[in-house]
Amino acid sequence: MTALMRFILLRPSTVIFLVLGVALVVWAFSILGEDPGYLLLHFANITVESSVIVAVVSLTLFVGVLFICYRTIAWLFDGKGSQRRAGKKTTKGLVALAEGNWSNAEKLLQKSAKKNETPLVNYISAAQAAHEQGEGDRRDEYLRQAHESTKGVDIAIGLTKARLQSESRQWEQCLATLMMLKDNERSPSYGYVIKMMAEVYVELSDWEHLVELLADLKKSKVFTKDEFLAISLQGYQGLLKRTVRGIDQVAELNQLRQAWVLVPKKLQKIPSLLKEYCGCLVALSADVDAETIILSYLRKNWDDSLVAMYGTVAGSDAAQQLLFAENWLKERPNNAMLLLTLGRLSLLNKQWDKARNYLETSLKSRQNAAAFGELGRLLSHMGEHKSSNECFQKGLAMISERLPDLPMPMPVTEPVAPSENASEKKPDLSSESSQKI
Repeated sequence: MTALMRFILLRPSTVIFLVLGVALVVWAFSILGEDPGYLLLHFANITVESSVIVAVVSLTLFVGVLFICYRTIAWLFDGKGSQRRAGKKTTKGLVALAEGNWSNAEKLLQKSAKKNETPLVNYISAAQAAHEQGEGDRRDEYLRQAHESTKGVDIAIGLTKARLQSESRQWEQCLATLMMLKDNERSPSYGYVIKMMAEVYVELSDWEHLVELLADLKKSKVFTKDEFLAISLQGYQGLLKRTVRGIDQVAELNQLRQAWVLVPKKLQKIPSLLKEYCGCLVALSADVDAETIILSYLRKNWDDSLVAMYGTVAGSDAAQQLLFAENWLKERPNNAMLLLTLGRLSLLNKQWDKARNYLETSLKSRQNAAAFGELGRLLSHMGEHKSSNECFQKGLAMISERLPDLPMPMPVTEPVAPSENASEKKPDLSSESSQKI
């Protein structure tokens, strides 16, 4: 119907031309009305005789018929008409996609794809619509058609496919797609490809490959310095944890040390990674090595988390450990974490009173659940159960969420056993009442 109206309606220039033509014809007829004139045409053996008025009318009708025939043929064989209709459907489909009407968007985009001038847009958008509906097979089919519809779009299609697979948490499929794209290092999208690969490796806990990818990530500068540091630490921490599997302690300890050698020297000085490594050493009963490494770091630097860890590892000489920590106290007399470590090292040396003093001083400096727990355990073994329970309760309150205020039953009191001389203690109500009267 729209195409028919377009055919019937004339352009403004055509309307002006017709108006001028009609005016000219009317003027000509007004002149020819007095003298119609005479027209004679002779061509070959054909002779045509007519008045001027009839000739003009016939010529006008002939030109009109030619014009109508021309417009009819142009309308029937207009190849851009279907493209215009496909373009309008595509626009409606993109609007539906933006509005979240996935089903309608997919239908409009799929139907108008073949006749649209840029079918790539249709197929990729239809793939997005199918993806939002959880239709992975249809999504991949649209992407395949997009690849076939346009040349030179392999990387664009591959990245779109990988992104949609990532959103669907199809990590293995996403990684396979990215591996095919990674071969082209000269591609402008190479940095984005390896960035996505790093994110997929994190999701898959594939720390070995993530660490191998760090060099390319640093070269491509796809992460900021802080982001690159964070993902590097995550990779090396995962690599260290993976060596501790509880199978063969000796072999795991060797693997752990080999993994630590692979860590760049700069990262080995970061407290969080150093703490992870020492924690793995302790898990493999290599406390002496862990104590030596922590002590070496704390002699040049300071970190509360490593100080706290120093009080939990058993080195080769417990008395010497306590002496080192007490020397640190001269510069940091009110450091709650150091006081907690001193309390633990005092326990390790079986100096109970000193341990109690350090733990109480730590809590005065800053209350924390670990210090309450250590002090509560010590007081319990010293027979001070009331004080011990108070410490445990305070520590528990610090690590547990506050419970909502809800109605509770009245506390139950134990019944008092009647005594033999209860009659003697019972007041004489009669005498009291008589006195009141």
